[in-house]
This record gives sequence, C-alpha cells and structure tokens, in this order.
Amino acid sequence: MKKRVLWRALSVMVLFCLLLTACGTQANPAASEDANVSETAGEKTKVVIFVGFGTGTDPEQITRQEELQALYNSTHDDIEIEFLIVPHDEANDRYLAMLSGGNAPQLVGPNGIAAIAQQFDSWDDISGFIEAENYDTSDFYPEATQLLTYPDRVLGLPIGVFPSMIFYNKDMFDAEGIPYPTHDYADETWTYDKLREVAIQLTKDKNGNGPDSPDFDPKNMAQWGFDDSWIVARGYLAQWGSEYVGRPTTDDYKTAVANNPEWVYGMQWLSDGIWKDHFIPDAAGQQAYYAAGADPFGSNMIAMFESHTWFFAEGLNNLPFEYDIAPIPYNPTGSRTARIHANLFAIPKAAENKEAAWEVMKWLTAPEQAVEVCMIYGCIPARESLADEFQTQLEQSYPGLDYDVMYEAIQYLDDPHHESWVPEWSRVEEIMNNSVSLIYSGEEKDAQVVLDNANQEIQELLDEYWASN
Repeated sequence: MKKRVLWRALSVMVLFCLLLTACGTQANPAASEDANVSETAGEKTKVVIFVGFGTGTDPEQITRQEELQALYNSTHDDIEIEFLIVPHDEANDRYLAMLSGGNAPQLVGPNGIAAIAQQFDSWDDISGFIEAENYDTSDFYPEATQLLTYPDRVLGLPIGVFPSMIFYNKDMFDAEGIPYPTHDYADETWTYDKLREVAIQLTKDKNGNGPDSPDFDPKNMAQWGFDDSWIVARGYLAQWGSEYVGRPTTDDYKTAVANNPEWVYGMQWLSDGIWKDHFIPDAAGQQAYYAAGADPFGSNMIAMFESHTWFFAEGLNNLPFEYDIAPIPYNPTGSRTARIHANLFAIPKAAENKEAAWEVMKWLTAPEQAVEVCMIYGCIPARESLADEFQTQLEQSYPGLDYDVMYEAIQYLDDPHHESWVPEWSRVEEIMNNSVSLIYSGEEKDAQVVLDNANQEIQELLDEYWASN
C-alpha cells in the first residue's frame, strides 16, 4: 500500500473490511485498450470502463469487477463491458494517450470530484440522456446529484458518497474521564473551540504531561488530541464558514479569495493548534506514527481523527481500542460544513458508443447493483432507498457505531466543493497544498502571510487564464 503523505491525500479510498487501499497495483493484463472494437463473435457493442483515477485497482477489487463484468455480459445480448484497470500513477497519462489516439474509453470511473476537475473539458454532458427518457433521479441523495451538476452539463449518475466525521478513541477519553463528543447534530455546544479544549486535555507527552503543565515536552510526544492531515488544503479550509466554502475564487472564477477571513481564521487555528497548543502533530510528529507503519488513528496516538467513510477499511480493522464516530463541529460563523467526497462514472466526449455507455451507467447505479458496486468501491450508495440494506451490511463488519452520525453528515456537504473545478485547477491545488505544508513544517506560522501569498499566486494564474481565453 502506498502511503499518503501530508496534504497529498487522494479524495477516494475504500470503505469496507473486504477491501484494502486502491494504490500502487498493477494493471489487469487481460484488459484490452481498444475501446471501440468488439472481441466477441456476436455483434455486441463494447463498453470499455477505464478504472484508475480513483479506487478500483486493488487485486481483490479487480477480481470482483471481473465478476461484475461476467454478470453483465451473461445477461445482456446487445452490449458487453470490459474493465480496463490502470495503475493510479499511470492513469492520467494513459487516459490522455487514449484520447489523443482516437481510442477513448466509453466510461471512466469511479471518479471523485478531483478527477473530474483535473480533466474537466474531456467529459460529456449526460443531461440529454436523462431528459430523453425522463430518467428518474429522485431516489438519489440531492446532495450527490448536486455535486455532479455544473451550469453547462451533468457529468454522471452518482454511485456513492463519502461523508466526513470525527473518529474518536473511546479508551483515551475514558482514561482522562472526559465525556465523549456529542452525537447530536443539534447540539450547538460542539464547536471548534470545544474540540480544541477537549483535544488539549487528551494531548500527552511521554511523561504523561499535558500542554497546560510546565513540564510538558512537545518534542517527546505520546499522543495528540486531534489530527486532520489526510485531506487537501481546500478540504480542510472548506469547513470554516466562508461564503466561498471550498473554492478559492469568486463565482465568476476571475478573482482569487484564498485569503478570505474565514480561511485565515481556520488556517491560524491549525497553526496555533500545532505550534502553541500542541494538540495537533506537526510534520515531524506525523512521521512518528508513519514510522510505526500506522495511519494516524490506528497508531493509537491520535484521540480524534477527522476523515471520511472511506477510512473504515483504511483504518478501522483490528484496532486495539474502542472507537466511535461524532459530527463535525460548528465553526465560528455558527454553521457546520461536513466536507464530502463522491464517486461517479463519466463518459468522455471523444467516446464512441455513448448510448451503450449510458445503458451501462444506468445498470451500475441501479438499485439491483448499487450495493454490490459500493461494496467494491467503498462508498455509501447514493440511493436513499438502499440505506437500510447497506447499514445492515455495515453493522456486520463494524458493530456498535452510531451510523446516524454518518448518514446525517450528508446534509452538510461543502458547496462549492473543495475539489471542484477552477481555472488552472492542478496549479491552484499545488499552491494551496504547498501553503498548508508551510504551516505543518513551521516554516511559516502566520496564516495571513501564507494565504496572502497564495492568493497573489492564484490571482496571477487567473489573470493569465482569462487573458488567453
């Protein structure tokens, strides 16, 4: 498994105990890269499904996708599907090569919002298919369809969603005699100030001293109260109540707003949590749990860890402590934003056989297949009608968790989304992620300075983009 390093976390990972992470595997040698030629004796239309931008490349996932492929092909006389599995670090180059070679795949996925943004201009609009047959989308969570809808196009039907929450170590709370975080979304006392207060109490050096002790040694740590390092910068900042939420530009994409007051506040909260209050591990502290071969929460060194439902399989198996989940806190504006990830399959503009691709997209997201597809890809099915069935399966693997916390989080998604498209998307992401790395490393601790510089760089990119368009 390839480790995710600071602020380079991908937006999608696997959710369930049956799966490992989707990084660093080899391509499926049986898959063909000819997306437009049928390989069967009949006249079936071929739909190649390109997998590699997100999850789906783990060996066990490949096996289960092959089973899904066999099921589809044995039950359809007019269309056949083939999963083309590409290692994640090769996916972007391979996809672009197929486009330039006139051999575009018919479907690409499962994609997160970041993958969609990265190749935004290559995806086709499916709204015509939806309108032509009056396709019923009412069963999908409105928040899920909202993430896939842009002013000029709809990019796919949602497979599933990955809401965020606070994973907390119950044993650490018990050891300090501290009440667990509330599970009640209406409890307005659960704020970032309250989280900070609790996290300081749960932070200890190796001599058992906390940050309030004169003997506290921040260079000799045993545990920290809070960690949110497995998310990109825009994802972290989306929670702080800005009118721009997770986007560092105005609505017209022409003015940079990365140094808006709410983001500056949130970034300074992070900086102070690392360097003044010491309840958040800095870059060096994070290496302590990575050196032990563990993720932040599984290291038993983090009392509260903020992440998404894809973390279930990534970090909740065989833990040596009791745990549960709690809501994201209220921010200083009095609002709550629980960032969310989502998965979909998209149709490239350059693809042939788009009508067949649409039929396969409908099949993959239909109620009969959606639970199985999400068990492969690690998402909560985007169909509300499947919630009870899906929770039953979850409880078999992760008994005792308050799943209402997970489902209610869907209502608080970040919009504009923290992975949404902006001009020069990849370069903007790099600027933002480098900025927060300065905070974690301690190279710069003043959030205003960091975000002012980021804002200037982003504005220069925007000016260049619009001057050339």
